[in-house]
Amino acid sequence: MTPNRIHLGAIVAREGKLLLVRAHPDARWELPGGPLAPGKADADEEMDAFLMMLGVNTLAIEEDFLETIHLADADGRIIYNLYYASTDWTGEPAPAESQDLGWFEPADLHNISIDETLRTAILAAFGIFPREDPSEAILRAMQANLTPAGERSMLTSAPATTGKRAAGLDVLRTLSGGNPNAEAELRSACPELADAILDFSMGEVWQGAALDRRTRSLMVVVMLAAAGQHASLKSHIGGALNHGASAEAIIEAMKMVAVYAGFPAAVAAWPTMEEVFAERGISRPGRVRR
Repeated sequence: MTPNRIHLGAIVAREGKLLLVRAHPDARWELPGGPLAPGKADADEEMDAFLMMLGVNTLAIEEDFLETIHLADADGRIIYNLYYASTDWTGEPAPAESQDLGWFEPADLHNISIDETLRTAILAAFGIFPREDPSEAILRAMQANLTPAGERSMLTSAPATTGKRAAGLDVLRTLSGGNPNAEAELRSACPELADAILDFSMGEVWQGAALDRRTRSLMVVVMLAAAGQHASLKSHIGGALNHGASAEAIIEAMKMVAVYAGFPAAVAAWPTMEEVFAERGISRPGRVRR
């Protein structure tokens, strides 16, 4: 399976206009940012570096993380960490050599070449309309095609679980790093619980507006480490990285496990964390490899 790539992008706005860049006149417009290079552990630090190269200075980019979305191109899936640079950023953005830079009204996004999923996420961030998971539209289209015409009117009011299912599948995709078999594996492991996990746990609880999904991922890491659930802990450490948490944030979370759940719990969980870091190619200054 082609590995997923992590990309960073920031919404930078001034006086109601949005900053976009593109590599050349024939390329699609994009948000300022770029791919998270292999071995880089701190997504916030990398996002800040991308913005600084463009001439944008933010006070605390780690506080500007917005959400994780999924894009796709010819080389596979992209896990896209979206930031919304705070309004008190400073600087005068200037394009790199051979790069175009432009300021656009949100309404202009309908008339330029830009990834459709990214366009929708940006407009949702501006509060123009809520972002709908494309799987919902696909599901409705499939239902309409498979249902006799006389019964299609019944589809106009979708079950309440449809939205929760789509949201739950989006969480599952991110936690699993885009594994296309994630739902099938979940249903195989616990068929009687799968619907409740997707619709309630991931589709409702994970979506609460008071906490972003990166924070929730770190909370799950802490709880699993404290409970000694190391098999689940490994996948959720990977999920926290997919949701934009840095290696340093995960280490700090594990330190909290040591303080509040006991050093033995943290020591027992530490090798699992190191295993995930090694698999991701994350190295840390001063870390001694044996």
